[in-house]
Amino acid sequence: MNLAAFALRQRRALLFSAVVLAGLGFASSLGLPKGVYPEIPFPREQVVAELAGAPAATMLAGVTRPIEAALSAVPGLVTSRSYTIRGASEVSLFFDPSVNMAEINGLVSAQLAQLRSELPPDTQLLAQRVLPSSFPILSINLEGPYPPEQLYDLAAYTIRPALAAIPGAGPVTVQSSDVPELRVVLDPTRLFAAHLSAADVADRLRQANVVATVARRTEAHQLVLQVVSGEFADAADIGAVVVGGSADAPLHVRDLGRVEDSVVPRTSIVRVDGHPGVILNVPRQATGDSVALAAAVAARLRELAPALPAGLKFTPVYDQASFVAAAVNGVRDAVLLGALCAVLVLALFLRDWRATLVAAISLPLTLGLSLLALRVLGQTLNLMTLGGLAVAVGLVIDDAVVVIEAIHRRLEAGLSPQEAARQGSAELLWPVVGTTATTVVVFLPLALLTGVAGQFFSALAIALGAAVVLSLPVALLVLPGIAASLLRPRGQAGTRRLETFYARVLQRVGWHRRWLFVGVVSFVALAAFAGARLQTDFLPEVDEGAYVFDYYAPVGASLEDADALVRKIEAVVHETPEVESFSRRLGAQLGPAVATLSSRGDIAVRLRADRDRSGEEIMEAQRRAIAARVPGVRVEFVQVLTDMLGDLQGSPEPVEIKLFGPDPAELRRLARAAAERVKPVAGLVDFFDGDEGCAPEDDLRVDADAAGRRGLTALAISDQLAAANLGQVATALRRPDHLLNVRVLVSPADVPARSPLVVGPELVSAAAVLHPERRCPPAVLLREGQQNMVHLTARLAGTSLGGAAAAVRAALAGFTLPQGYTWQLGGLVEQQRQSFSQMALALLLALLSVMAVLLFQLRSFRRLAAILAALPVALAAAALTLWIAHTALNVSSLMGAIVLVGLVVKNGILMLDYAALRESQGESASAALLAAAEVRLRPILMTTLATLAALVPLALGLGAGADLHRPLAIVVLGGLSVSTLATLLVVPLSVLPSGAASGAASGAASGAAS
Repeated sequence: MNLAAFALRQRRALLFSAVVLAGLGFASSLGLPKGVYPEIPFPREQVVAELAGAPAATMLAGVTRPIEAALSAVPGLVTSRSYTIRGASEVSLFFDPSVNMAEINGLVSAQLAQLRSELPPDTQLLAQRVLPSSFPILSINLEGPYPPEQLYDLAAYTIRPALAAIPGAGPVTVQSSDVPELRVVLDPTRLFAAHLSAADVADRLRQANVVATVARRTEAHQLVLQVVSGEFADAADIGAVVVGGSADAPLHVRDLGRVEDSVVPRTSIVRVDGHPGVILNVPRQATGDSVALAAAVAARLRELAPALPAGLKFTPVYDQASFVAAAVNGVRDAVLLGALCAVLVLALFLRDWRATLVAAISLPLTLGLSLLALRVLGQTLNLMTLGGLAVAVGLVIDDAVVVIEAIHRRLEAGLSPQEAARQGSAELLWPVVGTTATTVVVFLPLALLTGVAGQFFSALAIALGAAVVLSLPVALLVLPGIAASLLRPRGQAGTRRLETFYARVLQRVGWHRRWLFVGVVSFVALAAFAGARLQTDFLPEVDEGAYVFDYYAPVGASLEDADALVRKIEAVVHETPEVESFSRRLGAQLGPAVATLSSRGDIAVRLRADRDRSGEEIMEAQRRAIAARVPGVRVEFVQVLTDMLGDLQGSPEPVEIKLFGPDPAELRRLARAAAERVKPVAGLVDFFDGDEGCAPEDDLRVDADAAGRRGLTALAISDQLAAANLGQVATALRRPDHLLNVRVLVSPADVPARSPLVVGPELVSAAAVLHPERRCPPAVLLREGQQNMVHLTARLAGTSLGGAAAAVRAALAGFTLPQGYTWQLGGLVEQQRQSFSQMALALLLALLSVMAVLLFQLRSFRRLAAILAALPVALAAAALTLWIAHTALNVSSLMGAIVLVGLVVKNGILMLDYAALRESQGESASAALLAAAEVRLRPILMTTLATLAALVPLALGLGAGADLHRPLAIVVLGGLSVSTLATLLVVPLSVLPSGAASGAASGAASGAAS
């Protein structure tokens, strides 16, 4: 029993199984996690180190370089990059994509544990993997008529635990300018009159606030703990602690100063919608569903509302879930619209609603099975897998169209529906298997791709490949049975005008085949000329309705002065009518923990849905307004997802010029010279010239002789001054569900250099042992690959990434560097170069894979060459279409070229496989080929037009997120439409001997009808 007979005999069981499995697929898709990007293991680890108050140079020598050296031994490390500022450093580790990042995380933590004893004692280390789930999917402003510190308490101890308990939620963070604490403010005159230092008072408080178990006793068959407790209950208990004096005249803390409610010394400022507030950041777990999590957060906030103080307002300033939901709906609409267009094409050709319905049934069955396959393969619904399903609509109907057309043709020849279904599906078995195989094998080389783009488009290829593979059993096993049951006998077909016209065209072109080939070569040359002028980018920009921009106030500015400058920027944002809400951080950033200068931060902006201007237009208008109103502040605008993608790769800037060398001062001089060359390049915006500025500090040099004579050491001096001026967290006051820090410090009455120092019963002026010297060392120290580095960066407006890179290289041509110094171009330019080279390799391997399938299918190098003759035409047409559509060549369009390879050869297989069949039945090669050309004309046109029609919604960029796949759709539309003409003309004439077309054309029509 052959496959066709089996399909007809078991048609009920096969249809039932397909419907059940497809239904399970659609049902399971409701539970598939939804996100923006696929869950891929980015080969990057990040270590953040903090040492409060340490100068950048001290951080570099004592913390950053030891971390770099220790972690250089971790297997698979490709390079490292560090960013060191005052009090903090950030070391990014980039690994080979083949390593297991879960294991690497453990190895990094182990290395840091061994290193910890060699670092300064107060160094705090945080090692974290950098993943898409590291970034919040929701950033919510909390506002209300309450002081910021009260809002923080509500957010941190009431709202955050409720949100963190939601299944799928990651670690919820709270950002606020004002974090409550208790403060013991000592009067310097009273303090030093008592011959006490702030460190002494802090030590007494620490010893007094103790709860300790001292005994365990059994009484009345119960275990009773005996606990000594000096625990503070309130501020009065702190003030009552005895810190000196005598038994008759004890000296209490309240005698030396006051105990008051205060806030942690500010190192950052957070504002929401232009006034003080609190930000709640909600990330998802690695397997979490963004849409479901956002809905759960909204529901939980509604549940909490009655228990919260009146007047609180929650405003999402970034909602990734709404973008994901819009993208899902957009892809759904693209699928439905594409399916409708494809079905209309079938109806136009077949003019039989029953046959059209049978072919259309393949779409929901295949898509349902594909969703089930995504569930089994552990995929999520994201922009890439959803895009793969949208692209697949036109492809999955191809097999169904070919099979139903063959059945329909036999019905027109007078066969019964049962026999027509058997013969039609049997004839198309191997051609359909071959065409499906060629489409699938082009995706196999994508498994070799590394990097972000490769892994992203591998997810698209998995979804698309699964749909194409599953369309095969639907077409060969399910549809014949439906056709046999649903279709009705038809009368003998009349004259086929289209086939007759095609035969005449083929005959006439055959007389002038040389001119045809000249035309093809000319077209390819013209398209290559246009393609060479294509702009190039990395990934298409997506307007997600939100963006973030980093701002850089003068690096030496105080927190208050920087805040005053940035308030002017806030005013620009507030005056923009399209802005719905925004939040601002100074001294902190959106996303995972990083080292951030106190003069720098970011503003996250959410735009209204009902706006006329695009996000890019709004950003450009704000860029100009900020430059005019606040010229001393540098800004960098970027879409949130683009910013997240850049941060994940460690290449946040499109253009980065990196200078390496041993002397940081010389590097800064070279950077200024390079900036003079590069800054005039057209299209570069948000340009940074490499000069990070300096961070002023007073170097209080210890006079060793003077300090030694008084019994003071540099450590004792620094401890006393730090405790007096910065304060020291001595202990904590227990609240019902958290601890409130108690900080001890001296009321600021003098500059540190003249502060009194306590030496036993005496007071010594700090000025007697210290010599102040004002210095301004570099604020930021960069290293890459354990080499000193300075970088220049820029974003783009009105130009492509490739064009900007070429212009930058031209500007730096002839830029000579001293011996030992080098420069290189990095950023997304480097990511683009790597991705393009890998995609080109994938395209070559796809072509070789297709050639292998064709040789198995056709068993002839001549036929192989004839089919491949349409490929240059297809790729040339794709390039020309991109040029006409003003669309850049990027990773998405290169992915379209790979898809195009599989589609182009499908038509050639349909034609030449039938020719081989007719030849095996005794016909001459010429007659068989011309008959095949006519018989396969209708299925070739139907499949091509159905595919093109299904891609139109994506090519038009309809729906959120569609811009990411628009270049792919444009490439396939342009390449497939023109290459189909090449398949219909060039392929048969490439195989036919010279003069055979005219001799065989007359008999081809009669053979085509049989």
